[in-house]
Amino acid sequence: MIAPVDLGICHGYEYQGDPARTAIVLPGRMLAGMPINAFAIDAVWKQGWRAVLVWDEFLDGSQDMTEWVRARLNAAAAYAGDAKEVLAIGKSLGTLAAGEAAERGWRAVWLTPLLNHPPFVSMLRRRTAPALLIGGTNDPAWNGALARELSDDVLELEGADHGLAKIEHLVPIVEAIGAFLH
Repeated sequence: MIAPVDLGICHGYEYQGDPARTAIVLPGRMLAGMPINAFAIDAVWKQGWRAVLVWDEFLDGSQDMTEWVRARLNAAAAYAGDAKEVLAIGKSLGTLAAGEAAERGWRAVWLTPLLNHPPFVSMLRRRTAPALLIGGTNDPAWNGALARELSDDVLELEGADHGLAKIEHLVPIVEAIGAFLH
């Protein structure tokens, strides 16, 4: 069951599952990270996890991007309550939650991470929990060599762009997330 929720700072959706295992799913700049976030949710939901999807768009370029993402992550974490295991999932702009995830010791799945953004790379270097990095060779924000330097868990998709919206890439992404959770 999927239900709309009020996260205070924005809207969200809860995909019901085991509340002790909760994935917090953060959007990119627009469209709540869809369609790829839907497939990431599917991967965790099939394994019984609850997912809390932040539904918002970053429209005001005068705002600090990292603070915008952090505020939404914190709102979703407050909604999630005392889950024993939390997984952060972020698409593009949402990957700027890496610093907060690192501070909390959460595992993470970063879809089209901003590897061309030095503050993100610094955040990722501080992590203490595993992170799965997923990106494509046609994405200007992706750097496969850097991704492999930063994490042992990397899925690099030949020909994939920043949208990760090609149907042929969906199965490998869902399978990689499923394997990462085990």
